[in-house]
Amino acid sequence: MGIFERMMGYAHQFERESGIPKDEVDRSGRISPCEAELVSKLTSSDGPARLALHFSGTVQGVGFRWTNQELARDRNLTGWVRNLPDGTVDMEIQGAAKSIAAHLERLHAYYRRFGNRIWLESAQPLPRADGEDDFEVRI
Repeated sequence: MGIFERMMGYAHQFERESGIPKDEVDRSGRISPCEAELVSKLTSSDGPARLALHFSGTVQGVGFRWTNQELARDRNLTGWVRNLPDGTVDMEIQGAAKSIAAHLERLHAYYRRFGNRIWLESAQPLPRADGEDDFEVRI
């Protein structure tokens, strides 16, 4: 059993035991208009992409960077993620456009179980970074 499967098991247990109302969990799973537009573009593209993403919401103190790293590595995506002093998170992610879209969907699926709100504030295309071969957590 991998780390993601273990974390999902804990998420299911938390969901059962936390008492968070289902409507709050559902509301936390909504995506920003920025993310909805981005996912639409990514799923209709067959090429590679590199993006600068900026997230707000419940993104610090919940394993957000480490979860992103694990999910990105599962999909052979590269880049990095780091916390910012204002409580938000920056990420650069590179790989197949459809894999990036799937990464974002899986990220929301994971955090929805905790009632966490993950909000994509901005997404900017970047030039590809040749030679990058991993997804890292930056401190």
